[in-house]
Amino acid sequence: MSDEQDSIEIENPSKSATILCVQYLISHHMKTKSVIKKDDLMKTVFKGRSIGKNYERVMEEVEITLKNTFGFSISYIKNDHKQFLIVNNMDEIETHEFCSSEESKYRVLLKPILGALVMLRAPISEGQMWNILEKFAFQFNLDMDFIKQIVKGKFVKDQYLQFKITDDTTVSLDPEKTSYWFTLGPRALEECDQIMLLNRVSELYKKPPSSFKRVYAALIEK
Repeated sequence: MSDEQDSIEIENPSKSATILCVQYLISHHMKTKSVIKKDDLMKTVFKGRSIGKNYERVMEEVEITLKNTFGFSISYIKNDHKQFLIVNNMDEIETHEFCSSEESKYRVLLKPILGALVMLRAPISEGQMWNILEKFAFQFNLDMDFIKQIVKGKFVKDQYLQFKITDDTTVSLDPEKTSYWFTLGPRALEECDQIMLLNRVSELYKKPPSSFKRVYAALIEK
């Protein structure tokens, strides 16, 4: 478990497992948007408690509380339910929860990045990504070196993006395996309303959404 997760304190261990877990997950989400593992919960929130078969029931109650009280939901990464993310149920990805005001200025880049990935329906190489973002750096008076740091660091850590060297999905684009590629991360897939994004792009270009045939077909068939 990371030092960041270790720093999350659980107050008043006499509280119910559900309340303790909700407190932990909200605190975790405010500190870092990284993946949460069942094993980590068992070592922190449920340490010394006889949860056993009650784990699934507790997590069902946790999900209800997160949704009804805080507007968050749990998104499991795999079917074994051993890893998950806390995601925002809002249609829009909000511009908050950054570590500093300096970083928050760069949050504006998240939407065009996700928009490019949604509309292209393909991974974007690292070089292509910087070419795309150069105009935004000029437009918003942002430092290109810091853009690279935020995109490869914060956006990837928060699971909005995945950043990987050439693999089975990109080798046809890079046979020499020399490039790193950006794709949508699991948090973006949950929080980003791709159909709404398509509609906004179509409004911008004054065309019906169906005119973007490949994107339209991919989203409608989902």
